[in-house]
Amino acid sequence: MKNLYSLIFSLLLVPAFSQAQNVGISDSEASFTPDNSAALEIKSTSRGVLVPRLTTAQRNAISTPAEGLLVYDNELDYFFFYASGWQQLGGTSGSGGTSLEDADADTKIMVESSTDNDKVEINTAGVTRMEIDNAGNVKMGGSNNYTNIESDGSLRMHGEATTYTDLVVPITSTTRGGSKDPDFNEFKDNGSGSQGVFGFDFDDDNQEELYFMVQMPHSWVEGTDIYPHVHWTSDDTDVGSKKVRWGLEYTWTNVGEEFPLTSIIYGEDPIAPCNPVTEDLHAITELGTLSGTGKTLSSILVCRVFRDAGHSNDNFGKDATLLMLDFHFQEDAFGSRGVYTK
Repeated sequence: MKNLYSLIFSLLLVPAFSQAQNVGISDSEASFTPDNSAALEIKSTSRGVLVPRLTTAQRNAISTPAEGLLVYDNELDYFFFYASGWQQLGGTSGSGGTSLEDADADTKIMVESSTDNDKVEINTAGVTRMEIDNAGNVKMGGSNNYTNIESDGSLRMHGEATTYTDLVVPITSTTRGGSKDPDFNEFKDNGSGSQGVFGFDFDDDNQEELYFMVQMPHSWVEGTDIYPHVHWTSDDTDVGSKKVRWGLEYTWTNVGEEFPLTSIIYGEDPIAPCNPVTEDLHAITELGTLSGTGKTLSSILVCRVFRDAGHSNDNFGKDATLLMLDFHFQEDAFGSRGVYTK
């Protein structure tokens, strides 16, 4: 009976207001109307609601907990609610409220995964997919292959996130005037007497050549290899199993360094989608690999492209029409931060 009197006395000290089937309790207002959607509304500007505080063992010992039951685990320092089992409200057990994760803890959002690292990380299936460090750099992807949005807003790709693009050399931008110029001839018209379109025809019995220069762009991954190849066609007849052998002579150096002696590379086998080469087919022949070791942006290649017609492997007895030459290269950014440096 004494306990009953104490309960009644306590309720009289806190203004409580009941309308229909919902209850309002306030420690600061003489009267207020609880929201119709709430069975119980508590108002205070200086205090909170304290739910039962249990050890982990005590929480697990609760017999047939109701769905939605809420307690505070004072060993793990987390709220838990029951929904077909105890569910932790955010974070890894014992992590001090620094993560939000799934049931098996392999997919989560973490802050401060190690003491005071001031980093936000997003993991899926146990792998960090995104992180924001304390300088504002954003990393997206995996551990080795990823894209960075750096703190200054610039974009940089790493590993397999880098992409390939073309450094194009239009053949009409090359220079003749040497001793072995190819003829610039029509190779296609509209069939009704149009002026047609033209390309450079390289003889089958005489080494002919064109000259050009290129600069490595600021988006290039410095020091990586580049891959020259020629685009060409035969407007005369099928090439079939015969070969057209192309060559590239070049010298390549950085700004502030001397040009070395030239090197020459060759190619005679068209890539698979255009082998064998039939009449009027757009063909590509790779010319090998140019090592980019030690090379930097704005480095210059001075080049000569030619048909190595005198070689025994060049056994196609007709002209070959050169359409384009370009270099595949890896890029890891839209450009560079510095005028002459990456």
